[in-house]
Amino acid sequence: MFPLRTTIGVVALVLAGLLLAGCSTVKLAYGQAPQLLAWQLNRYLDLSQPQAERVRDELAELHRWHRDTLLPEHAGLLQKLRQQLPAPMSPEQACRAYADLRTQIDQLLARAEPSLVWLASDLSEAQLRSLQKRQADSNADWKKEWLDPTPDKLREHRYQQLLSRTEDFYGSLQEPQKAALRRYIAQSSFDPQRTYAERLRRQTDLVQVLRQMAQERGNTDQARTLVRGYLARLNTSPDAAYQRYAQALVEEGCAGFAAVHATMTPAQRLRAVASVGAYEQDFITLAAQRVSRSDPVPQ
Repeated sequence: MFPLRTTIGVVALVLAGLLLAGCSTVKLAYGQAPQLLAWQLNRYLDLSQPQAERVRDELAELHRWHRDTLLPEHAGLLQKLRQQLPAPMSPEQACRAYADLRTQIDQLLARAEPSLVWLASDLSEAQLRSLQKRQADSNADWKKEWLDPTPDKLREHRYQQLLSRTEDFYGSLQEPQKAALRRYIAQSSFDPQRTYAERLRRQTDLVQVLRQMAQERGNTDQARTLVRGYLARLNTSPDAAYQRYAQALVEEGCAGFAAVHATMTPAQRLRAVASVGAYEQDFITLAAQRVSRSDPVPQ
């Protein structure tokens, strides 16, 4: 479940044009996605040999389905974004693009559900302890990056991250454009303490669900219900206050993107159009590869 969130994050960043530097990088990263995800799963869960072999097969099949089904839809989203970028964009336009992406994410999770149910039902107590250890290690890294710095250092860290991604997309920024980024960060509702508390809630929820499934091993219907419940809570926190906080961050992100985009010159917007167009063409090319392949799909 957790590596899928990594995949989703990568897709979202590519759609925003802020992650990868060149088309060949996109193709290489996408082609290696099943192997990277299998490695990540094994790192968290210390998979047995039979589990690792089945995970590789399941991820290869999910990857083929994603290439055939969702990559053309991703390209369609990029085409819409590319057509909008030359002009100013409203926060509502940015949020519609985000909502379209969320719909595609839901399709991916629905397709992955049988694999998630199988693997979650097959984990041992030792593997759950391995997961908890990895969670603790990851939390320590997260705290070091987001909780330990002073507020001023945290704002500067966020600014430098956002500046780097934005300049990858638009090219070098001038001082008025950098000031727009700083205003967005200064006005942001981002609260690392609140975000960390939700992170811990999700991790505890995951381990509890996996232990419930272990207790009722063999009950596929119950396992499916538990997985769906967990994914629903992952998508929408049961904490109403956190729901409002998360929604505020989305709305601020949409407004912040629109405000920063409004400061860009025509040349910078054309560079963004070219960047998105390159990713769009990459997705189209990758999606077409299935037609020429003769390898069998694992059953």
